[in-house]
Amino acid sequence: MHIELLQPHEHAGIARHPGEVIDLAEDSAQWLCEIGSARPATSDSTSSAKPSKQSNTTQE
Repeated sequence: MHIELLQPHEHAGIARHPGEVIDLAEDSAQWLCEIGSARPATSDSTSSAKPSKQSNTTQE
């Protein structure tokens, strides 16, 4: 699931910044949205931001 970060976040040991679009497993993506750190990516955010595709090998 693609999400757009709203707050700084560290994923898989890499610092991520607000506005970045990342691809996460659905459960992790939903959790970040629920706590207000991210929102589901829109077609606008995925076209204007550089997606960061990483496998979700660690749990947040």
